[in-house]
Amino acid sequence: MRRTTNAPDPEPDSDSDSGSDLGVVQTPDGRELGVCRWGDPDGAPVVLLHGMPGSRYLRHVGDGYLTHRLCVYTFDRPGYGWSTPMPGRRVVDGAADVRAVADGVGLDRFAVGGVSAGAPYALAAAALLTDRVDRCAVVVPPAPFDAAGLDYYAGMGEDERRGEAQVAQGGPAQDAEAQETWDWVKAGMPGLDVDRAELTMFTDTMREAFRQGPRGYLDDGTASMRAWGFALEDVAVPTKVMVARDDLACPPAHGEWLARHLPDAELLRVDGGHLGPRDEPEMQLMAWLGHGDSH
Repeated sequence: MRRTTNAPDPEPDSDSDSGSDLGVVQTPDGRELGVCRWGDPDGAPVVLLHGMPGSRYLRHVGDGYLTHRLCVYTFDRPGYGWSTPMPGRRVVDGAADVRAVADGVGLDRFAVGGVSAGAPYALAAAALLTDRVDRCAVVVPPAPFDAAGLDYYAGMGEDERRGEAQVAQGGPAQDAEAQETWDWVKAGMPGLDVDRAELTMFTDTMREAFRQGPRGYLDDGTASMRAWGFALEDVAVPTKVMVARDDLACPPAHGEWLARHLPDAELLRVDGGHLGPRDEPEMQLMAWLGHGDSH
């Protein structure tokens, strides 16, 4: 683990999060991954995978991690934030990056969580890192684009369906969708109905996501439309799948499909849309990740 010499813009206001940028870890193939740690440094370890677009600054705001004695690690997927791009990457490749982060920060056993587009990467880690991962949780997850028996676009909002179709089309259409997203971020993410602390967190997260331009976002989108590259039946650890009843981006049917195809999964339904609000149930899910049902 080393501190990057590519100094970031001012770090997020993390006083209430007890968070810090740790720098970068190096992967076996020579890439770098930017890493943050949040919560109690001596707490139960959880690796949390961000959405799309996203970065290592995606976390729960407030003191929930401290209250539940969680040590949460987040990192930039390739092409986001401080992390080296990896053109042509697949979802399955994310498992090796989770291992590299765990090795870099000194974790042996840990839990994994994934939010939205980060969910498939959490499942990949649970499937492939059977010697390290002991439980998994995914929140408002997408199903595979080629999920058998699922109408992938059913239940999506009109804007969300159009964006997904542009990503699936690739090329100029996908480039235009990425530019629209970046323009929305630069404009302050109008229409994002969250409180001030969460808006600050999302602003930090999204601006850092585009530190290197749209490369990470484009590669993430392409990966999401390809076969994930691992078998869901290999996710043998206890897994919880949380869906939001009014989610127009990743409709509940996606998470329901995943829960049916995972060997040891529990489906949780909560109110709200893709971005919530669901602070309390999500924090309880994080506590389960770190400590199990006794906490």
